[in-house]
Amino acid sequence: MTTILLIRHADIDLPPASADPSLNDAGRERARALAHVVGSAGVTTVFTSSFTRTKETVEPLLEVLGISGREMPSPAAVARSARAGELGAVVVIAGHSNTVPEVIEALGVPTPPVIGETQFDNLFVVTLAEPTGASMLALKYGPTVRGASPGRR
Repeated sequence: MTTILLIRHADIDLPPASADPSLNDAGRERARALAHVVGSAGVTTVFTSSFTRTKETVEPLLEVLGISGREMPSPAAVARSARAGELGAVVVIAGHSNTVPEVIEALGVPTPPVIGETQFDNLFVVTLAEPTGASMLALKYGPTVRGASPGRR
């Protein structure tokens, strides 16, 4: 069985000052929280996009694991490789508000989530089921945004 942990990159300043912004202080704190939350989960593969913010989000986790991240191929290719057992038992994918739902759908979850522009704390746990189905658990991780209530970010 394969479990895929999907996150949008951690916090950046909005609106971004560039096309490839780095994490802000809250994002760096959230990246450390991610390493704490999933560092002992048996992660074997970590994918990112080509953008700095996704790489910085998983950097503390990669340090804990002692492995290197890889740039993610297409959602369909990830789904095929995960189902074939080629990625190991636990995979982390750091993507974007538009790409994380695409991967979740490719993995077989019938109704992927919508990720809002200011949501940086989602942790989606997708468990693959045979032959093509999947189930998903939606969690939150990292520091709470001041003034926001759970589910309203």
